[in-house]
Amino acid sequence: MSGKLISVDLDGTIVFERQVDPDGIAALHEWQAAGNLAVCNTGKSIAATKHALRNTDLEFDYYVLYTGAVVTNKDYEVLTSHTLPNEVVTEIATKLQGMDNLAVFATTLDTPDVRISSTINASKSTSILQTFAPLTIAEIPEHTFVGIPLWLDDTDEAIDALHQQILSEYGEILDCHRNQNFLDIVPPNCTKATGLEWLVPRLDHSQHIHFETYSLGDSWNDMDMHNWADHSVSFPYSPAEVQELTEQVTPTAAEFIRKVLAQ
Repeated sequence: MSGKLISVDLDGTIVFERQVDPDGIAALHEWQAAGNLAVCNTGKSIAATKHALRNTDLEFDYYVLYTGAVVTNKDYEVLTSHTLPNEVVTEIATKLQGMDNLAVFATTLDTPDVRISSTINASKSTSILQTFAPLTIAEIPEHTFVGIPLWLDDTDEAIDALHQQILSEYGEILDCHRNQNFLDIVPPNCTKATGLEWLVPRLDHSQHIHFETYSLGDSWNDMDMHNWADHSVSFPYSPAEVQELTEQVTPTAAEFIRKVLAQ
């Protein structure tokens, strides 16, 4: 028995300017109504994903969150998770506090996202990480962390330089992925693909279904997911290397979903 499964990024794929595309929602409902599975695959935390989807009736079948570090069911109940050592979180937060044009956030499994430090002008905000509470470095030992999102209000060159610096210094104990003007620090060997690699074989076994897989994503942190999928799709505004990697480039997520449904 065969079925179809689509893995869908949020920001820049179906979420734009803090709003979920209504046509994208409708197309995903059509996808699920046809008996297919829809997986949300994002760098966002549980709290941030709930916030992003809060004013919609969109409910994914599964969620791959924190860039693959956590997988949940449709009710956000954790099926598997990986975390960062608190001493690593403390060391990175201490080293980066005060760096120009940088905000240091952190994510947990069971609390709102937190911001540890920021040198970005207070008048600026980002649609990727919309809500957070303050946290001091001294409070880090009181929590368990999954990720450290870094928001850089800077040039591509500066973002890439910090990306390489983090991987050079910590690459053996963590992963770091770029998403637009964010760097997402997560536990080692965590990507959007590893979350799917954990989930899909279990679905194949439990449902006795072999899934044909599709991926929809706009940015660099989607490239592992695109490599994993049978059919990968990016957008005209995606970075050139992302477009070159994917099988297709589509104007909108909704248009591609309906194209597959019509086949």
